[in-house]
Amino acid sequence: MCCARTKLDEATTARIRDILRGPLNWSVAETTAIDHHVETFLYVNLKLVGEDLAPAERFDNLHERARKTGGMSVLCFSELVRIHEIFEAASVPLIPYKGPVLSWLAFASLTQRRFVDLDFFVPHREIARAGALLKSAGYDSKFEFQEELKGRPAAVPGQYAFSREATRTQVELHTERTLRYFPVPLNFEKMSRRLISVDLCGRTLRTFSIEDTVVMLCVHGAKHFWERLLWILDVAQLIAVQDVDWPLLTRIAAKLESTRVLFLGLCLAHDLFDAPVPEQLLKEINRDPTVQELAEKVCERYGGISDPGAGVLPRAVFRIRLRDGIGQGLRHTWRLAMSPTEGDRQKVSLPRWLTPLYILVRPWRLLREYGSGLKRR
Repeated sequence: MCCARTKLDEATTARIRDILRGPLNWSVAETTAIDHHVETFLYVNLKLVGEDLAPAERFDNLHERARKTGGMSVLCFSELVRIHEIFEAASVPLIPYKGPVLSWLAFASLTQRRFVDLDFFVPHREIARAGALLKSAGYDSKFEFQEELKGRPAAVPGQYAFSREATRTQVELHTERTLRYFPVPLNFEKMSRRLISVDLCGRTLRTFSIEDTVVMLCVHGAKHFWERLLWILDVAQLIAVQDVDWPLLTRIAAKLESTRVLFLGLCLAHDLFDAPVPEQLLKEINRDPTVQELAEKVCERYGGISDPGAGVLPRAVFRIRLRDGIGQGLRHTWRLAMSPTEGDRQKVSLPRWLTPLYILVRPWRLLREYGSGLKRR
């Protein structure tokens, strides 16, 4: 956690060196950094302030991983540019976000932040054309693409996933209907009016506004119970280096019934990485005891004390409490628990005339995968 940042002050530098001088299980430290996707930051900061105290073998391992991460990032960026040009020529709207765009906006670097796929947003009405364009670009779909062309609304996956074997790159297309962890469907027309331009290595791309991006990052992190430090660092770094319209940010979250989700993300970013949250907003966040309790649950996970994502019941309680009201929380959690996904359809194959029974498959699969959470597994 000390190394998972872009700048080190004197106190943090001293803390890192103190840790390096003490008994340290390097295997656990390295594995933990990899799990949290912050191994490049660990390498860069150890090289800066602690190379003399790190075992040469471990330092070489981190250097090799950082080198591979940088190479893959450059490859992904070249694919992003190629895909963007194909969609632009076909006049199909395509908004890149997260991945290389977030890396540049938050860290001013394409190679320091690790990302494993390319995320794009397209209007749902364009998903058939978008899929056809990706296939023409050498990508294979990971879902029943022909079924989607036939317009089966029930078959909408959590994301439209594609892969290209030649470059080992993964692409995920998201629409206002796949982003199911938003209690309120996203309004693409309004979001498109807030798009900003990003200059990336001589290319100008349009992406979501900083405010929309922060909300989307917080929803994504909460979806996964903030299991990776990188997701918190993304929020902290983005609001530290970009101009944020704070009133607009809170209005966007409120309209999406995600104020508490936003507050939790900002709370974690401020507490763990000293993110610059306005004082008045910070007071409002601190007045919500539920935000403080949820943040404590997340931090307990990092300490190995408990895991809010382990067990169906703890997961449900966490999601219910995340919402801005108990009614919202119950409705949203019930919808997530009873809405079949591509994972459910992959687990159990039912004939088309039995498709409605997938609503029963989902809770069964969740219980099998996560357990009840009533006892330690």
